[in-house]
Amino acid sequence: MTATGQHPHPHPASPPAWPDSVRLSQSRRAGWRRRTRWALLARWHAERLDRALAAGAGPYAGALIAVRAQQLTTARSRRRLAGGLARVRRDAVDELSGWTAVVAPDRHEVAAAALEIAALERRLRDGGRVDAAGAAMLRLLLTDGSSPLYDPVGAGSLARHLRAVVGALGAPVR
Repeated sequence: MTATGQHPHPHPASPPAWPDSVRLSQSRRAGWRRRTRWALLARWHAERLDRALAAGAGPYAGALIAVRAQQLTTARSRRRLAGGLARVRRDAVDELSGWTAVVAPDRHEVAAAALEIAALERRLRDGGRVDAAGAAMLRLLLTDGSSPLYDPVGAGSLARHLRAVVGALGAPVR
């Protein structure tokens, strides 16, 4: 209470009048938190979402799948996928020494699909847009130990799968 007998704040329960810049900053922070939450959820459920995208689910199937599609098509993700293909070529030639948890790619399939691998690697590094379905297919190929890269179904299965990936990536658009 003040000397005049009035309460210093007319409505103590109401928030103070913040300047517009502070309110804007708070809304930006809330937006950042929301985007970060969606991004973390998409990474947490990456395998399931990648399988859905590879099977043909479009990025408009839901918010989470749209976030995952966006993650897969960034320049950083394309560089990682291209790096994964380069590692496959290298690991198929190099001998794994000793005990390791690394699943080696099938050497014969990698050698047979060398042209497709090189073309796909160039396509990912060229800077053009890629479709999320193709990126998801390639990510699953590189990370799934039961994929044709590591466990081929028959001769030429890796090359066929890579051609499907190239088709799913779409034509390069700049």
